[in-house]
Amino acid sequence: MAVVLRGMRIDDADGLGAVHVRSWQAAYRELMPADYLASLSVEERAAMWRERLAADAPPGVHRMVAESGSRIIGFVLAGPAMGSEEEPPLGQLYAVYVDPDHWDTGVGLVLFSAGVDALSEDGFETAVLWVHRGNDPARSFYEAHGWAADGAEHTEELFGIVVPEVRYRKSLS
Repeated sequence: MAVVLRGMRIDDADGLGAVHVRSWQAAYRELMPADYLASLSVEERAAMWRERLAADAPPGVHRMVAESGSRIIGFVLAGPAMGSEEEPPLGQLYAVYVDPDHWDTGVGLVLFSAGVDALSEDGFETAVLWVHRGNDPARSFYEAHGWAADGAEHTEELFGIVVPEVRYRKSLS
């Protein structure tokens, strides 16, 4: 399977919506209410992406997709850490999602590495990411790639659901 990594475009919105919904329904099926996951709408999530992509990315934010053929199979978002006042500034992986049909194929690692590389190229010495406290597969993936929980935790409201999150950190130097 040939995978192409490229920047996001507004015409990617439908594919992004599908990946976003399918990955949430698979990854969070034991962590979030079933009725909530069943109610997720590809069309609504695509509309959200269309709106976001119609606006320019904030300074320093990287938005990339992985596609196979003409189908989007994953995406990554990375940039300056949101809400952090640490010095030197932190980079952050905001999101890495892969369509469940492409889990365990290396696509996630390609996207993850591209996000980390973008942060490193932007001069960040350290990066963070937030992960659902109960998402053991994702936490194991991050730990296998040198990231470690740093003790910070919070709850985040994502699309109407309160999510308990743990922060992971990695030196990029």
